[in-house]
Amino acid sequence: MREDADHYQDILRDWRRRLQEGSRDPEIQRQVREEIVALRKAFRKDGYDVSLGSFDIQCEGFRNETSMNEGYRRIVLLFSDRVILYETGEGNHLNLWEALEQKSRRIALSGNREYHHLWYRWKGRVLYLAGADSEPKESYARFCQIVQSKKLLLLASLKKLR
Repeated sequence: MREDADHYQDILRDWRRRLQEGSRDPEIQRQVREEIVALRKAFRKDGYDVSLGSFDIQCEGFRNETSMNEGYRRIVLLFSDRVILYETGEGNHLNLWEALEQKSRRIALSGNREYHHLWYRWKGRVLYLAGADSEPKESYARFCQIVQSKKLLLLASLKKLR
């Protein structure tokens, strides 16, 4: 992932340099604009919602039932080979997991499945996700790695939580 970030930083620097050096050249402005549009289209094709660039996700340890007093809500996430699904609600995490499992069976979801029992809340443009008591520490650590490597994809899947 770090290599991708470095690659895109290089592209952005090149665009900035070209725009500064050719600030009065409409052809350079047109070329850079076309390249930006092409990059945004490529991101969309790969499943990224580029409008989410101003949002963030942060893992913030573990929480318990008292988190509801701070505005947190329960969520169970399912990562599969093809899709990210989730279930939220007032029931406990086990009930949410059962509902999500039924949903995944209805759509005939096959392949690898990874469930995470979490608490979430939005604060401004940041989605905070914390492990529930029923989430093993190793599983939560793996989840936080997924968050770092697939942040925009996860944000796109969870943007309706607001």
